[in-house]
Amino acid sequence: MPEISIVMPVYNSEKYLESCLESIAAQTFKDFELICVNDGSTDNSLEILEEKAKNSDFTMKIITVENQGAGAARNKGFEYVTGETTIFLDSDDYFYPEFLSEMYKKYEETEADIVICKYDVVLPDGSFYAKNQGVKSERIPQKEIFNSADFPQYIFNFTSHAPWNKLFKTEFLRTNNLKFDTIPNSNDTFFTLSSLIFAEKITVIDKSLIMYNFLNANSITLNRKEKKLYAVDTFKKLKDFIIDHGKMDLLTEQSFDNAYIESLFYVSRYMPKKQLVDFLKFIKNTIPLYSKDYIYNKPYYYKLRLAQTTPVWLYIVLNELKIILQKLKRLIIKNKPKRKTSFR
Repeated sequence: MPEISIVMPVYNSEKYLESCLESIAAQTFKDFELICVNDGSTDNSLEILEEKAKNSDFTMKIITVENQGAGAARNKGFEYVTGETTIFLDSDDYFYPEFLSEMYKKYEETEADIVICKYDVVLPDGSFYAKNQGVKSERIPQKEIFNSADFPQYIFNFTSHAPWNKLFKTEFLRTNNLKFDTIPNSNDTFFTLSSLIFAEKITVIDKSLIMYNFLNANSITLNRKEKKLYAVDTFKKLKDFIIDHGKMDLLTEQSFDNAYIESLFYVSRYMPKKQLVDFLKFIKNTIPLYSKDYIYNKPYYYKLRLAQTTPVWLYIVLNELKIILQKLKRLIIKNKPKRKTSFR
């Protein structure tokens, strides 16, 4: 039985897949299995996986399914897990050589249900965009091991909703029957947040161990053509789930509301104009006028107030201006001489 099982959905990732696999092969920790779920790729991803499997010095399983999305692919891959711990990685990211070693060492030291690390954000050309992301250290309890009872007001807001910077005890996931949603986007939100509320032991590594490939042209973030607000259904399901298990109190609900607002605005970032109009109407009609003290992230408080009180047409103009400024910022960062990642 391997100590770590890696589950990795793969969909049309040929541009980044070889570098991703290279970074996995370069891990200093060797007792792992890699379970790749080819989610109906139409490019050369499957060929790249098969070639790697022939020459790899680690156990590598390839499962091919019809395209159903990352959530369904992760659930399918988890069926084949044999490891003591499980981590769900994306096929367009890169991992520092000590990634698995540091994560498993922390797991051994703490026997935590979830081990969380930070990550660096890189642009597709390999340049760094931001560092030490994924954990808000000021929101976690000042002790090595903690759980939701220690900080209910921040349980959903101290780390990203992504699963790939988290190592899970496999038995913990199976005992609680934790699954990913099978929806086009926000499919990891229910899984990650429900795992955080259920975990008896959570611990954090204050170190970046992953290079998150931001703005990959094939990513879900940039390909929300039919941008239905799946987050609405996900958070409703999550709220019912938490209430049914008796884990919702006033502070937990505040943390939940903050995570919900942040997720809604995250999903809306690249919405087409027509759908953004519907989104703004939804915000105006369904989100309460929370106080500034109720919202932890002040930029989100002002964004929420702006959406609630500004005419729709003006909000759209301001949003388009913000997108232009963000593109200019990325262009400036891209053109600055920067150290490239090791796998580009």
